[in-house]
Amino acid sequence: MRIGTIGTGSIVSWVMAEAVRTEGMAWEAVCSRREETGRALADRFGVRKVYTELDALLADPELDFIYVASPNSLHYEKTKRALLAGKNVICEKPFAPTRAQAEELSALAQEKRLFLFEGITTMFLPNFALLREKCGEIGPVRQVSCSFCQYSSKYDALCAGETPNVFNPAFAGGALMDINLYNLYFAYGLFGKPDRLTYHAHKHPNGIDTSGVLVLEYPDFICQCTGAKNCQGDNGSLILGERGRIRVEGPASMCSRITVVTESGEQPFDLQNGETAWHYEMREIAGLVAAGDYEACRRRLEDTVEVAGLLERARRSADIVFPGID
Repeated sequence: MRIGTIGTGSIVSWVMAEAVRTEGMAWEAVCSRREETGRALADRFGVRKVYTELDALLADPELDFIYVASPNSLHYEKTKRALLAGKNVICEKPFAPTRAQAEELSALAQEKRLFLFEGITTMFLPNFALLREKCGEIGPVRQVSCSFCQYSSKYDALCAGETPNVFNPAFAGGALMDINLYNLYFAYGLFGKPDRLTYHAHKHPNGIDTSGVLVLEYPDFICQCTGAKNCQGDNGSLILGERGRIRVEGPASMCSRITVVTESGEQPFDLQNGETAWHYEMREIAGLVAAGDYEACRRRLEDTVEVAGLLERARRSADIVFPGID
C-alpha cells in the first residue's frame, strides 16, 4: 500500500505514526494547501513527496491508496475524486454527512473494484471483538449507556467568537459527527440498527451542537449515548443484563479494558497490550488489502452506509442543518 494523505491535522499524525510501522504500508506523499504545513508533516515521518494540488496527488502513478483527512464536509468530494482517479481510499470518520452520499461512494468503489474503508477505530479493536462474544454472558441486555466527553482544543475559540471548522455547520462539524458517532458505532456494532433514535442537542447560536444525548431504542432496552466537546468526562460504557454487567473503560473509540461482572465474580480483559487504536486499524486494513478481501471490505461498507443514515436521522431530529449539504 503506497499511501498519499489529504490533510495535515492531528489525526493524520496519529494514523501515520502507526502506518509507518505496519507491514505492507508505505507513506509516500502528503497533500496540503500550504507547502510549509505539508513539508513539516512529511519531514517528521520521512515522506518524500509534498503536493499542494489535489489533481497532482491523484495523478501520481506511484500511489495506490489515498487517506482522506480533510474537514468533514469535504470527505465525500475528496473520496469520490480519488475513486474516480482509480485510487483505493481510507476516509476518516465521519464518512459522509448523508446516507445518499455514503451509498454513492460505496457503489462507486464496488463498481471500480477498489478498496474503500472508513477510518473508525472502534470497529477494528480486539477488545471490541471480544466484547461481542462476552455480551451473551450477562443474559438479556436491559440497559446500555455510553459516554464520550472531551473538551475540544477549539472550544475556547468558539466562545471567543471564532468559528473553527469542527464547530462550523458548513463544514459538517459538531459533537455528534465528531465524537458521539463513536458511541453510535459502539451500539450499532453490538446490537445492530435501533428501531428508533432521537438526538437531544445543546446547540451554539450558530446552530451546531456542542454536546448532546443520543437515545437509541431497541425492542428490549434503551441505549443512551452522551457526547460532548464542551466538557471533560470519565469516559466509558456500561452494558447491563439480567445476569450481570460489562464495564468498558475509556471512550468507545478506544475500548481500553473490559470487565465482565456476574455471580461468578469479576473478570477483566484487555487484548490490546497498550497499543493505540490506530495500530489495530492500520494492521487490519493492511491485512485485508494483502489478502485481496474485497468481500470483507464490502461488508464493512454496508455498516458504514447504515451508520451514515443513522447519523443523518439523528441530527435531523435535532434540527441541525449543514448548509450546502442538506
